[in-house]
Amino acid sequence: MNGLIQFLIKKYMYVLFLLYIILSVSTLTAFPFVHSDESWLSGLSRNILEKKDFSVTETFFDLKIRNPHAIKILFHSIQIFFIKILGYDIFTFRLISLIFGMASLFLIYQISLLIFHSKPWAFFTAALLAADAQFVYASHFARQEIIILFMLCFGFWFILKRKTMACLKDDILLGIIIGLSIGIHPNSFIIALPFGLIYLTSILTKQRYSMKNLAAFTFTTAVFAIFFIFLSFSFDPNFIHNYSSYGNEFDVFNPLSSKLAQVKDFYLKLYYGVSGTYYTPNIKFQFFLFPLVFFMSLIKLYYEKDKQVKDSISRTLLSIIAINIGIIFIGRYNQTSVIFLFPFFYLLFIYVIQSLNHLYRVAAISISLAVLVLGIWLNYLPYSQNSYGDYIQNISKIVSPRDNVLANLNADYYFENGKLYDFRNLAYLKEHGMSFEDYIKNNDIKYIIYPEEMDFIYESTPKWDVIYGTPDYHDEMKDFINNHCKKVYEFTDGFYGVRIVRYINTRPWFIKIYKVMS
Repeated sequence: MNGLIQFLIKKYMYVLFLLYIILSVSTLTAFPFVHSDESWLSGLSRNILEKKDFSVTETFFDLKIRNPHAIKILFHSIQIFFIKILGYDIFTFRLISLIFGMASLFLIYQISLLIFHSKPWAFFTAALLAADAQFVYASHFARQEIIILFMLCFGFWFILKRKTMACLKDDILLGIIIGLSIGIHPNSFIIALPFGLIYLTSILTKQRYSMKNLAAFTFTTAVFAIFFIFLSFSFDPNFIHNYSSYGNEFDVFNPLSSKLAQVKDFYLKLYYGVSGTYYTPNIKFQFFLFPLVFFMSLIKLYYEKDKQVKDSISRTLLSIIAINIGIIFIGRYNQTSVIFLFPFFYLLFIYVIQSLNHLYRVAAISISLAVLVLGIWLNYLPYSQNSYGDYIQNISKIVSPRDNVLANLNADYYFENGKLYDFRNLAYLKEHGMSFEDYIKNNDIKYIIYPEEMDFIYESTPKWDVIYGTPDYHDEMKDFINNHCKKVYEFTDGFYGVRIVRYINTRPWFIKIYKVMS
């Protein structure tokens, strides 16, 4: 690249990065909307902290079966650390994601620098990822995916930086990186596969690695897996059975043929932004860009003369293939896991455009960045008026944080630990031989914060039963509300009056607060 561009990037790179952080922090709680998964995870962290026991389960689920395990123990430990510093607030937990997101950008910059030996190219690789709506979403969302992405990038940087293949210590260190990710999320399996495939391909082609390298990496990762499994047994003697039962809820143990049949639907849903309660960014541009650069990279790689670049890009391609294999093998097809692919595709994009002349390179970078930035704006714009604070403030006008309530889990950040009971418990009333009235009395519930969504789901059954379970309790619940409760407040909220994404902000959804009369 010409000297002027290099000069500008070197001079203003850190200024741009700082501005990016400021913009990210200022929109942290606005985009995306607060999802119940976030309060689910942080609520468990708060309970662990208060009970001083990692074997406890969520307080907001008393009928919905929950069993403790250690698979996410490191993630909850990170959240607990931040709770002690910043308190229990959605900003606290999204800040964790933002920190790991920024760290991932730094790593992708370093990875690109190792491959292309150019600070401008490294900057543009990181800039493309930073300008991606899916990445912004992941780095603002208080779940584990962005931490797993950080560990994936860290491992990939580590394996590219490695100078010698003879030292098994490096394989052990890589195994430690991936092994630790098991304590963040089960999706650590997905990010382990790229390294396994890189080792295996190198061994089969008799290039760099030997079976000793693969064995050292695999053994180290397995040690961590065994540790987390045995720790889980100390929490729950029936860990394997209970965890398997939980996996069955998400079709994890379906035949591989069945999982393969769902791949097309998974990517079509991502393309069209079809979802249940998860926000899915508009990433149609990426669906055209990524396959294009993947196949162009294959062609360019065939003629590549630089052995180091050829080796690095080959590993990038293998990583994309391995991550897709991992997503299919697990078979849960969670929309949030697609972020693992994005850094590798942007590395391929930079690799492909390097072969263009200067004018076309500048045009490709400029157009892509412009489209991606526009994509962020178009994704953010519908949610710019989203105010979780207004939602909580409306609840606070009537209900105290110390009151026992039946409500949506997304309101948990307002209440003290153990005070909120989630509507998802109600699907298990019959299983426990309880009536709705029994449930209210047994938990000394004072208020029912009732979203209009509950009636909408009941009228649409069974289409949305997956959200709260089969609503066979609905008539009994409405009867109790009509005869034993008094409506004390009502407000509308287009974002938090309904959890189904396609209906968010489509109308002023009502939320009614009922006081349970003695």
